[in-house]
Amino acid sequence: MLSLLAALGLCLATWKTLQGGWRGRSGLQIAGLDLNTVAMAAVAVGAAVYFWGLPYGIAFVIAVAVHEFGHVAAFRVCGHADARFRLIPLMGGVTISNTAPASAEKAVFITLMGPAINLGPMVLCLALAEMLMASQSLAVFQIGGFLYVQALVLAALNFFNLLPLWPLDGGKLTQRLAYSFAPDVTRQVSIAMTVLAAALCLATRSWFLLFFVLMGWPGLAQSETLLRAQRPLSRKRSLLALAAYLATAAAFFAGGHPLLLGFF
Repeated sequence: MLSLLAALGLCLATWKTLQGGWRGRSGLQIAGLDLNTVAMAAVAVGAAVYFWGLPYGIAFVIAVAVHEFGHVAAFRVCGHADARFRLIPLMGGVTISNTAPASAEKAVFITLMGPAINLGPMVLCLALAEMLMASQSLAVFQIGGFLYVQALVLAALNFFNLLPLWPLDGGKLTQRLAYSFAPDVTRQVSIAMTVLAAALCLATRSWFLLFFVLMGWPGLAQSETLLRAQRPLSRKRSLLALAAYLATAAAFFAGGHPLLLGFF
C-alpha cells in the first residue's frame, strides 16, 4: 500500500510539474496524421513486437510514446505550442519543435522530462503488479505480469537513455553540464561521448545502434552552437540539474535492474 501511495504521489507531482503541457494551447492534437504517418507507426509497433515478443514489444512502444510525450509536454510548458513527436521503426521516437529552447534552464528541463515523466508510471506499475500477481485469478495474475514487464521496460529504456553517450538524453545533459562547469573542455567531452558510444556498438556488434550514433554526429556541432548562444547555467542550478539527473538515473536502475543485468 505504501508503494502505491508513493506511486500516486509521483504521478501527481509529474502532473503538476507539466501542468499546461498535457493538452497544448489548442487541446490534444494529432499532428500530421496521414497514411504515411499511420504506416510508420504501424511498422514501429510491428517491429517492436517482432524483435521482443508481444508483451515486451507492446511495453516498449508504450514506453517510447510516454518518453517522447514527456519531451513534448515539457516543450509546451516552455512555450513551444508546435511540439510533437513521431514513432520511428527500430529507433524509438523523435520529438520535434520548430524553435530551440530559449534558455539553458529550459533546455535541461525539456531534456530531463522525457525520462523523468516515466518515474511515476514505473513505480505505479510495480505497485499494481505486486498486488495483482498475488491474486488467485489467472486473468488478474496475467494483467499483473504485464504491468511488471511494463515497469521493467520503462525503467530499463529510460536508464539506457540517461547514459552519458551522445546523442542520448544523458549525453545531452552531460554536454550541457560540462559547458556549465568547464566550458573549455566541452568539445572534448562531446567527442569522447560519441567515440565511447561507437566503441560500445562495435564491441557488442550493434550495427543498427552504430548507425544511429553516426547519424547523431552532425547534431553535435549544432548543439555546441546552441550552447554558445545561451547563457550557461549558474553553478547552483548546475548542481541541482546534476543531482536531478543522477537521482533519476539511479531510480530507473533500481526499478529495471532485473532486465538491465540480463544484458551483461
